[in-house]
Amino acid sequence: MQILKGVGEPCRIVGVVDPLAQLVGESPPIVALRETLRGLLDRHRQAPRLPPILLEGETGTGKGLLAGLIHQARRRAGPFVDVNCAAIPETLLEAELFGFERGAFTDARHAKPGLFQAANGGTLFLDEIGLLPEGLQAKLLKVIEERSVRRLGSIRAEPVDVQLIAATGQDLAAATAEGRFRADLYHRLAVLTLRLPPLRERGADVIVLAEHFLARACAEYGVRPRHLTAEARQALLGHAWPGNVRELSNVVERVALLTEEEAVTAEALALPGGGSPGGPGVAAGSLEESVRSQVVAALAASHGNITRAAARLGIARNTLLARMRKYGLRGGPGGRTPPAAGTALAERQSRRA
Repeated sequence: MQILKGVGEPCRIVGVVDPLAQLVGESPPIVALRETLRGLLDRHRQAPRLPPILLEGETGTGKGLLAGLIHQARRRAGPFVDVNCAAIPETLLEAELFGFERGAFTDARHAKPGLFQAANGGTLFLDEIGLLPEGLQAKLLKVIEERSVRRLGSIRAEPVDVQLIAATGQDLAAATAEGRFRADLYHRLAVLTLRLPPLRERGADVIVLAEHFLARACAEYGVRPRHLTAEARQALLGHAWPGNVRELSNVVERVALLTEEEAVTAEALALPGGGSPGGPGVAAGSLEESVRSQVVAALAASHGNITRAAARLGIARNTLLARMRKYGLRGGPGGRTPPAAGTALAERQSRRA
């Protein structure tokens, strides 16, 4: 099975007997979410596809993971095409989604199928659907209703068999009421709406997820198994997690890479207010430098292409842009840093110290 990550390189994930078991956690909202999905899958086991599904939740809550699990449960034999509507320039998005014929525009030397056709027989995941340009919303609605797509420059429509899952971090109902999103498209996308709760609402799931990510990181990087101390658990529970599950995963992965001790302490986690920068684990400054180094390395490997660098880091393009502003980085070969950036970073670290 292939999973196409946006317009980048394909990657593979391993199917499991119960895909929903990968939705880790035992908090009431997660248990209810699993039960809702299992009931839906059981009731519509013989249907060729599920109705359109809208996933709502803050950035980093796991909407992409959930979309992949739904795909595994129903259409694992087909492709999973993941499209971040905010990561593709508006001028290219229509051609990427719907394809084009030769000569449809300048430089269209060859016909190319769009991502709807690439997802034929599988699942199309439209992330950040709330940022879809207004001009494309009407065309998307037509494709959903007619289950066919017409390439740019073509006079005929081609049928597509696609399971559609959309996701948003916005209040799409409010955007619809305010006229910022088409009401008819919203109602077509939100036949079934599922909400992923922020990590701060999941209680002890923070510990369950941290142990899961820690075991996985140690296995992936070939390091000795680590375990969380009681103080580390308290620090995890006390943090607000504005970046949600993605932030937790990144923190735990860095700890697995940068600490030598098998006992992961609160100081090693280096959470705001959760440990002393001078402790034996990862100090706040080195953690900050680690994140900055990862961004610089991703920009260098992607020759300054921000979309590709974000894909390498596994974060949204807007998130990468925010980190680049924070660390004074810009695109270009090697992710070069303006002269003042190093000074600004040093000043921030000095103020924290």
